[in-house]
Amino acid sequence: SKNIHQAHYLGRRIDEHPHLELVAPIGLDIVCFRYNPGNRSLTELNNVNKEIKLQLEEQGIAAPGYTTLGEMYCLRIAIANHRSQLADFDALISAIEELGHKVVASQ
Repeated sequence: SKNIHQAHYLGRRIDEHPHLELVAPIGLDIVCFRYNPGNRSLTELNNVNKEIKLQLEEQGIAAPGYTTLGEMYCLRIAIANHRSQLADFDALISAIEELGHKVVASQ
């Protein structure tokens, strides 16, 4: 289906990005990942990703879910909207990169 294709597209975009990492296999239309610029503790990364999620919502960019895998907090994107376009996922990746950079710089 279209949403499964989009999930795999998002997964490829994450894999291509030096500061993003998939943290679980893609499950049909669900993608779990986190921002990870390196050289940060688990607690620091969890806090960075929580702040990214909050900023995405406050700025009206996206409303991602989240999950915790082990002790790792990650963003959880469940793609179910028939109106979603690949450009939406490109914009999400760009926003997460920008927000992640700002959050890490402010720590």
